[in-house]
Amino acid sequence: MTTASLQLAAPRRAYADTRLGQMNLHVWPGPAEGSALAVVCLHPIPYSGRYFDAFAAELSQHCSVVAPDLMGYGSSAELAEPVSIEDHAAAVADALQDQGFARYTPLGFHTGSAVAGELALARPKRVERLIFITYPLLNDEERAKQLQGLGRGSLAGEDIQCLGRRWRFTVNSRAAGVPLERALINFTEELRAGDNAWMGFHSMFSYTPEARLPKVNQPVLVLNVEGSLKDATRLAAELLPAASYNEFTSMSRGIFELHAAKLAGAVSQFLEADLDD
Repeated sequence: MTTASLQLAAPRRAYADTRLGQMNLHVWPGPAEGSALAVVCLHPIPYSGRYFDAFAAELSQHCSVVAPDLMGYGSSAELAEPVSIEDHAAAVADALQDQGFARYTPLGFHTGSAVAGELALARPKRVERLIFITYPLLNDEERAKQLQGLGRGSLAGEDIQCLGRRWRFTVNSRAAGVPLERALINFTEELRAGDNAWMGFHSMFSYTPEARLPKVNQPVLVLNVEGSLKDATRLAAELLPAASYNEFTSMSRGIFELHAAKLAGAVSQFLEADLDD
């Protein structure tokens, strides 16, 4: 299935009340409209749930898919100050409960993986298994360096050139094969966080996953790809009590566009596996 045809499977949008304000969710009902079980795709910072458009449309052939905009991003409510990864997970849990999802499988990418792990810890009766597609496990020194380097200046000025770095990263330097339209969506979604885009990074770099991952007792599918988090993801998998680890050496950038079908297949296979195996 091509990216163009995937775009025909447009999501519904829903707003839910959470402890941090209103959260926007993108919902693909899947083949069984009435099913309360869903895969919950948690996006990397500073984007939004639209990051998963092509992948979610593909995966919705197998199950319902929900892609929230984390608080402070996309169309969700703004935050006045950074909140913890645990707070982000609690807000997602509130939204899912508000929308009637009794059971769900969190799927995270980059920062979204940390939120997915906390969602599993906070709602063990609702989360039977979860999925990490890369995991940002950094050591204390790396986290301190990232925190120190966070930019908190104004996003925009009167000169359009102030957006040049973001344009070059998201649009000009996009992976070969990623449609311009998809790159433009990610670019505009990134800008929506405005001057507060740094807050989600602050949440991630203030978090200590090495203390939390060993407490995740549910089965976890860890999918690793080529890139800066490859070693970190491998180390994260080793901390999990019940991890199934798989490396996709042929994948690196633009994976949710270029490899949507392959990733959806791996996720579907994991969802259908017997938990007692």
